[in-house]
Amino acid sequence: MNKLGLYIFFILFTSPAWATTYYLAPAAGGGNDSNSGTSATSPWLTPNHPVNCGDVILAAASTAYSNQNFAAGNWGTVSCPGGNNVAWLKCATFDTCKITAQDSFSGMWVDQSYWGVQGWEVTTTTGPYAICFMAVPNYNKPTQIHHIIFANNVANGCEGGGFNSANDGNVSGDYLAFVGNIAYNTAHGNGSCDSAFSIYEPAQSDNLPGTHVYISGNFAWNNVDGNPCNGGQPTDGEGVILDTLSALGYAAQVVVQNNIVFLNGGKGIQTFLNSSAKVFIKSNTIYGNNGDANQNYTSCGELNVSNSSLVDESYNLVATNSAAGCGLNPIYALSVLGGDDTDSVYNNFAFSANGQNSVAASSGSFAFSSSNTLGTSPSFANPVSPGAPNCGNSSSVPNCMGTVIANFTPKTASAKAYGYQVPNATQASDPLFPQWLCNVNLPPGLVTMGCVSASSVPAPPIVTGVTVK
Repeated sequence: MNKLGLYIFFILFTSPAWATTYYLAPAAGGGNDSNSGTSATSPWLTPNHPVNCGDVILAAASTAYSNQNFAAGNWGTVSCPGGNNVAWLKCATFDTCKITAQDSFSGMWVDQSYWGVQGWEVTTTTGPYAICFMAVPNYNKPTQIHHIIFANNVANGCEGGGFNSANDGNVSGDYLAFVGNIAYNTAHGNGSCDSAFSIYEPAQSDNLPGTHVYISGNFAWNNVDGNPCNGGQPTDGEGVILDTLSALGYAAQVVVQNNIVFLNGGKGIQTFLNSSAKVFIKSNTIYGNNGDANQNYTSCGELNVSNSSLVDESYNLVATNSAAGCGLNPIYALSVLGGDDTDSVYNNFAFSANGQNSVAASSGSFAFSSSNTLGTSPSFANPVSPGAPNCGNSSSVPNCMGTVIANFTPKTASAKAYGYQVPNATQASDPLFPQWLCNVNLPPGLVTMGCVSASSVPAPPIVTGVTVK
């Protein structure tokens, strides 16, 4: 099949002819679940309606949305015979649908399978456990949930975490995608110790191969735990944490790829307590984390493996911004503590301001690969905090983050191939890309879609009769 044929096939396959558009608005805008939902003049109030994969519930621009209308129990059943798509709750215009939760409840709590949320901004101002966006089973009737996407959203000030998935007993989330989101100041509550993007104790919904959990194209900064939190000293505030993956025996593939995480209170990206899932941490830009003076770890890592196996880290661009952190302790760019020889750390570009670029205290024969480039500063263009996100005049998260992307572009030529890369509009072959997302109509520009098989990528031309000097 030629490229045009592949493109037409992809469009037809991802945009089913039977998809229906529904409409939603806050109560002040006429939203009512007794309405038909089939026109902007008769919108629903909540997504608690039976829909099909491929359908879109289009939400009117408003700052009057109530988090109570998006709580657990307010999400309808999605019929998805193919098991590889979602129904979208989509803001009509990016970052114009806003929730400010002023109670103890989270901003948006998805508790049903096959849902995607895009284009929203959530803030939680009270309640020590209030998360901005969460995918967690309903505590009143816990069942396994799967195929949930948060894409092109903004978590702007949250008490209990930015984008979280967690378990309830033996059920949890699977096939989770956090794609192209912002998490700013999302962990300042005093209830639990939280982070910007967190996967906690996932549970598999099937044993199919390929990537089940995908965190890509996101931006996280200024996420610092409240002090105290969880009744004691702060422990988190990570940009991304894969937390206790093996508690429920999770053995699927997890990918954290092409994110920018910087100036957070805890570690930049951490894999913690994993012995069963295959984890890939690839092409992330990680800078200036471990800034919470209330924490106290004897060795801090920007990119950290802690008591974990089966972790593969490559092509990350990692740099500290000070000699000490986590209180007054040394900061390392790369840290593997309690790992083993199933962990692989190779082809990364890492720099520590104190000259301590890597640290390992692991069992077996683990050693950092000589392919890592250590000790050379990437010389970021302008690595500063941009303050709170203001995306009102932007078309998408990457568009809103244009200055951040430019600021964290390295000036050192040899570092440019590492870390975050601007997503390409052209399809690519990427074995780490979750193939179920190829059936989903993701907002453009968040990630490079890896839906082309390697066999369909044209081979480079064979040139003969040329002498190379």
